[in-house]
Amino acid sequence: MLLFIGGAARTGKGILVRRLLAEMHLPYLSLDVLKMGLARGVPEYAIDPDAGGMQVAGRLWPLVREMSMSLLDQRVDYVMEGEILPKHVDALRHRYPSQIKACFLGYCTIAPAQKLHEIRVHAGSPNDWPQSYADADLLTIISREIAFSQYLQAECVRYGFRYFDTSRQFMQTLDEIVAFAREASGEA
Repeated sequence: MLLFIGGAARTGKGILVRRLLAEMHLPYLSLDVLKMGLARGVPEYAIDPDAGGMQVAGRLWPLVREMSMSLLDQRVDYVMEGEILPKHVDALRHRYPSQIKACFLGYCTIAPAQKLHEIRVHAGSPNDWPQSYADADLLTIISREIAFSQYLQAECVRYGFRYFDTSRQFMQTLDEIVAFAREASGEA
């Protein structure tokens, strides 16, 4: 089984996959690591880490798809977390219908100023890149990520994937996603 966890930046994907590793022993790959490795180590691949989820996901997908098929062919259970689009996962699901599970996270219902406040209050976690941005610049990114969340929510409806909104009740929502992952892996 391959579980994809996609979503907007700062939705809790990293916290979630570390929890899945600890509780369910599901190994994972953060696509942020892959993205930054390509951006810094293979500049000819033309990955712009600041381009936003749509563009980054589109550039990463050919590599992620091939890595995913290798894992599936080897029958390795794995979680891939990061900038992934529902349409890409759906295409892979058609090839491996019983082995692909996915969910997407976003924050459609929060005001940008409130999200900025929450990011600042909860600073200090791993991959804390927002701390290098001024509030005005971060608000621009947050607004882009809210629009991306709305896109993901609509695409999840279109392709039949679960969408979880982390705008409110963050920890309770993470608990719901862990329950989804347990069910998806047959552990429920």
